[in-house]
Amino acid sequence: MSFIQVIVLAVVQGVTEFLPISSSGHLILGSWLFNWPDQGIVFDAAVHVGTLVAVVVYFRRQWIQCVFGLSSDRLVEVDDSGGTVRARKLLILIIVGTIPLVIGGLLLKDEIETRFRTPEVVGWLLIGTAVALLFGELVGSRTRKIDKTTVLHAAIIGVAQVFAVLPGISRSGLTIVAGMATGMTRDAAARFSMLLATPAIAGAGLWIAIDAATGTDDVDWGAAALGAVLSAITAYFVIAGLMKLLKSGSFRPFIIYCAVVGIAVVIARAAGA
Repeated sequence: MSFIQVIVLAVVQGVTEFLPISSSGHLILGSWLFNWPDQGIVFDAAVHVGTLVAVVVYFRRQWIQCVFGLSSDRLVEVDDSGGTVRARKLLILIIVGTIPLVIGGLLLKDEIETRFRTPEVVGWLLIGTAVALLFGELVGSRTRKIDKTTVLHAAIIGVAQVFAVLPGISRSGLTIVAGMATGMTRDAAARFSMLLATPAIAGAGLWIAIDAATGTDDVDWGAAALGAVLSAITAYFVIAGLMKLLKSGSFRPFIIYCAVVGIAVVIARAAGA
């Protein structure tokens, strides 16, 4: 990998993992657009580790309170406005929201690796992400915080998260939209989506790492290490910016972006690019 390819792909992963525009889809489009060789699964695992570190560090207070508060079921401060939820309930909600992704990922693994990793598929699925985000702008009462979220709500959000295994479908976008559709405020849905990101990204990184351990390709550990650091730094600031944006903003910029990029990629591929 060239130095430029490492920087670009690491920053792309850091930016797109948490913005509702699909990180996996953009990694595929980046390599296609610049005609770069495949970066390899070790590099993919490294940049996933970077974004995992970023989300854990950003929500470190919630995770520390949750883990150390399990025995006494203490309250966890889940937002900046004083909102709290019992540690055991929060952990149960995260587990319930993660189970569908684990099942779906295992069932769809071979299909994803053989049929969905093409620019045209990513283009169509980005258009689908735009439609989903538009739906999120139009539905839901948006009055419920995480403390009022039920296991059923978490399961619904978890089922939505399954579709994010497809490159071009945004995990953060779909889980936030699903949360809002069940009545969560935009901020609460975004925070729960970010908490769900920890096991989701950890699982994806482990999945890729297992594939890497069984492979025979040479590994550029320097590129992997640099990619992890760059994706971690980028992702941390993206999370901070997204949380501020979603308190008062909307999905409109992301809807337009996904629609425009998706349509452009579909047209380019149809023209033989």
